[in-house]
Amino acid sequence: MMGESAKLGGLRILVVEDVLLMAEVIIDQLEECGCDVVGPAAHLAEAEKLARETPLDGAVLDVNLAGERSFPVAAILRERNVPYVFLTGYDDEDVFPAEYRDAPRLGKPFRSQELLEVMKDHLHLRA
Repeated sequence: MMGESAKLGGLRILVVEDVLLMAEVIIDQLEECGCDVVGPAAHLAEAEKLARETPLDGAVLDVNLAGERSFPVAAILRERNVPYVFLTGYDDEDVFPAEYRDAPRLGKPFRSQELLEVMKDHLHLRA
């Protein structure tokens, strides 16, 4: 399995998460796989700035940032052709605007291996 997580090595990943403990867990997992983590961004404005201005290979986006949705960040990333994965505690499909309903997502709570698997499956990995 280590070989599989090594596929993430060297990727610059934006972490957008407003719960510090959750952000730390995600960052630790990504760094253990050799990712270069950008963030964490806990607020929408900060996340938008990083998404717009930082070279990125992918992103992990919490859907709810202190009551604001992260969909504007996803729009910036989509425009830049940067793949992303939503993290969400929401089961209701209606929370997601139509254009994001097919986006990869991982439900909270999740196991660390689940995060790594969804990242591997949905990010443009280097050969």
